[in-house]
Amino acid sequence: MISSPPKLRDELEVIRGMDDIPLIFDPVTGNYHRITRAGEVVLTYLDGTRTREELVAFFSRADTTRTDALARQIDNFLSTLSKSGLLEGSDRPDKPGTGGRVRTSMVMPRIVLTRSLPRVLAPVATALQAVPATLLVLIAALGAIAGYTFGFHTLLASMPPLQGLGGPAFLIATCVMLLYVLVHETAHALVAQMLGTPVRGLGVALLFYFMPVAYVDRTDAYRVRDRGGRVVLALAGILSDGWFCALSGAVALNSDGLLKETAAYLLGMQLFMLVINLNPLMPSDGYTALEAATGLTNARGRAFAVLRHTARRQELPAHLANLSTSARRGYMAYGLFSLAYACFLAYAMFHALPATMDLALSMVGR
Repeated sequence: MISSPPKLRDELEVIRGMDDIPLIFDPVTGNYHRITRAGEVVLTYLDGTRTREELVAFFSRADTTRTDALARQIDNFLSTLSKSGLLEGSDRPDKPGTGGRVRTSMVMPRIVLTRSLPRVLAPVATALQAVPATLLVLIAALGAIAGYTFGFHTLLASMPPLQGLGGPAFLIATCVMLLYVLVHETAHALVAQMLGTPVRGLGVALLFYFMPVAYVDRTDAYRVRDRGGRVVLALAGILSDGWFCALSGAVALNSDGLLKETAAYLLGMQLFMLVINLNPLMPSDGYTALEAATGLTNARGRAFAVLRHTARRQELPAHLANLSTSARRGYMAYGLFSLAYACFLAYAMFHALPATMDLALSMVGR
C-alpha cells in the first residue's frame, strides 16, 4: 500500500549516471532504477507533505488545460515507484544476502564464487592508474588486434583441420579455455576497479541451466558517467582475449603432438568466443559497448521495430516517430547487420555439423 501523501524511502539515493541520466539506487537490493528528468523533478516533491491531488494541482498550475494528462502521468509514475518498492508503505524489497550465493532466473541461474575480487585487484589497479589511460587503452587495443590477427592466421594457415585432431586435446583445451574465460571476466573487474566502481562478485552462471559461463557483477557500472570508460569496461574482456590468442598461436607454431593439437583447439575456441562476444543479437560485450558508445538503450529492439515498420510501410510507433533521417538509417543498418549476422551463424553451424560429429565419435573411440 502506498503511503498518503506519497513519500520516497529515506535510504534511496538519486544519482546521475552515464550521459547525465537520472537513476535511483536502492541500497537494500543493490538495484538501479532509471527515470526521466521530469520524474527526477517530481521526486524532489515526494517528501510526504503533499497528497497526490496537491501534486497534480502544483504541476498543472501553469497550464490548467493539461491537468488530466498530468494526473495520468503522475499516477503512472507513482504506480511504477510503488511496484518497485521505492515508496514508503509499498512492498519492501528483500534485504541483501537473503538469497545467499545463488540467484535464479528463467534461463540463467547464478552462483557467486567470491566477493573478494576488488580487494585482490586493488594493488594492480592502483599501479595501472599511474599510467596515462589513453596509453593503456592504445597498448591493449593494438596488442589485441595483433593477437587476434596472428592467432587466427595460425589456425587457418598452419594448423590441420580440427576434425582430424584427437579427443583428448579437445578436453584439455576445454579446461584451459575455462581459465581463459575467468581471465576475461577478471579484465572487466580490473577496469571497473580502475574506474572506481568495483565489481560486486565473481561467479558462474548456467546458461539454460546447462552451459557454465563465468561472469562478474558489474551492476555499479551505471555510476560511470564517461562514455569512454563505459566502452573500455565493456571491451576489456575482448581485449584481454586477443593477447591470449597470440599466446595460443605461438604455442601452436612451436610445438608438436598433443600440445600442438590442444593449442589448435584453443584457437578455434577463441575464434568462437570472439564471435559470441560480438553478437549483436544478445547482451554481449560488443552490444554493451555499442550502447555505451552511442548512449542508446534497447538499440536492438528499436532497430528491428524500424525495420519491421519500414518493410510493412507502416508508421513508426510513438517513441520512434520523431527520429531523424540519419538515426533511422542507422537503426536500419544495425538491424540489417544483425540479420546478416544471424544468417552467418546459421550457415557456420550447418557446416560445422560434420566436424562436430567426427569429434564426438573420436572421443568415444569410434
